[in-house]
Amino acid sequence: GDSEVELLESIDPDGPIARYLEKKGEGIQHIAFCVDNVEASLKELKEKGIKLIDEKPRKGAGGAKIAFLHPKSTNGVLVELCEK
Repeated sequence: GDSEVELLESIDPDGPIARYLEKKGEGIQHIAFCVDNVEASLKELKEKGIKLIDEKPRKGAGGAKIAFLHPKSTNGVLVELCEK
């Protein structure tokens, strides 16, 4: 399938990207997977015991529905689900 790379820069010194860079330095901040239905994916993952950061989708870049999974459930990797 198609792949995309998104480069992030913090414009807020107290924002989440700035905090991440301060704590961990440069590198991969998170990985995203496109899904057909974020709500259904969140429900399924929660039923399987995956800890969610977002119980419901929020608006992301370009108007996409997004939600994040907690790194404690994904071997330390912040995972984003994205429905475009």
